[in-house]
Amino acid sequence: MKQLLPDPPITELTYQAAKSQATQVMDNLSGTILQYLDAEAPALRSSLLEAMSAQTDLLQALLAHMKAQEAKA
Repeated sequence: MKQLLPDPPITELTYQAAKSQATQVMDNLSGTILQYLDAEAPALRSSLLEAMSAQTDLLQALLAHMKAQEAKA
């Protein structure tokens, strides 16, 4: 039986912290895209596509958070 884990505590991410993290995610995404373009093995390409999808989702969430922070200001 799987053990249910509580959700991690949510911390308020400042605009600057979100911007910094978004920059890091963009850098990582760029590197992953370059790896994907160089990869030949189908399994590796598939794994890299999944990584790009996760990075894109994270970036979208960070940008939405930044937009919400701007609206509050």
